[in-house]
Amino acid sequence: MFKKFARIENRTERLEIFSLLRFNLLVCLRLAELLALALLIAGLGWFIGEPLTARGGRPGGILAIILMLGLVELARLPFLAALSALAADFGLDPRPFRLRLAQAAGPELRRLLAVGAVSALLYWGLTALNLWLWTLAAFLLGAGLVLLNAFHPRLLRPETRRGPRDGELPPTLAIRLDHWAAKTGLSARRLLIATDFSPELKAPALSGFGPTQRLIIPERALAAFTPREMSLLVVMAAVGALVKVSVKMLLLRFCALAVAVPLAAILISTVGTGWWGYPLATPPTLVVLVWLAVWLGLGVAEFTIRLTRRILEPQLAAAATTILKDDEALVSALTTMAEKNLEEENPPAWRECLRSRPSLAVFLKRARYHQHLAKFNG
Repeated sequence: MFKKFARIENRTERLEIFSLLRFNLLVCLRLAELLALALLIAGLGWFIGEPLTARGGRPGGILAIILMLGLVELARLPFLAALSALAADFGLDPRPFRLRLAQAAGPELRRLLAVGAVSALLYWGLTALNLWLWTLAAFLLGAGLVLLNAFHPRLLRPETRRGPRDGELPPTLAIRLDHWAAKTGLSARRLLIATDFSPELKAPALSGFGPTQRLIIPERALAAFTPREMSLLVVMAAVGALVKVSVKMLLLRFCALAVAVPLAAILISTVGTGWWGYPLATPPTLVVLVWLAVWLGLGVAEFTIRLTRRILEPQLAAAATTILKDDEALVSALTTMAEKNLEEENPPAWRECLRSRPSLAVFLKRARYHQHLAKFNG
């Protein structure tokens, strides 16, 4: 599908086209989700909705919710398939189509089942509880999922992990982790290797919260980074544990939840039950209103977490380079990630603001600014 773009000889132009295609597909994926929710809210209430009279709901409402979920998932699939084809055509994913499809289908199926179960609970709550009690119950349910994601993330996002093999890690890593263990709780015993394949090269990162916190190193990163680069990235993760980055992310998710749940209640009490919006006053369609509010809340959470990471990561990188006294390792590690992920060297400013992480030049500029600031304050 995208092979003709992958064969462009000019490297700068090829990277620009790849970044633009991926950005457009991600935007279209979000717009497809929003459009699917809007169409369900506007139209399906006429055909498969049922009056909000029965206490506790009816089986027909659950079937309607399942049908709605299937339609939203169908709207997502073409763009997910296009993103997978884009990664394959540009050489980021060498696996055959069958394996790529199998890996993509598993998380989507788990997502469908999880959202279906939560939606069934919300549907029951809408027909059995007062709106204020429903709002409280929805907030508690969301808080439980946030805490579950923090303390046991593998229950929501299953991953294949293993312990490091003998001689697989540079000897200095275990020494550095043991040095940081007293301050951060991390140690060589809390280091795991993630064996799930990802087209994107990722750096070591923290997973879990509190006693379940682990340092996860992607298996692909072991071969991609040199020992110097890996040492720097591991120290960055250790500094993140020291400044409680996971706590900051947890608080941001709670803030997003505090926005999403009241927004859902407002949509239900105004748009959903207004006399002029009679087709919306049916339990299945009200659940779709809840989805819309949660979609907006998750969008706020993703955006705020992304901004926070963009601010924190250069500071962590500056701290790691100060500790190791090795600026070259930072430049080398970031360059490796940029080359492996086919990132643009100088993306436009408008796209730079919307990227998940800043480009190499911007990242280094911010990291050196924080280094200078630390020396000035010190």
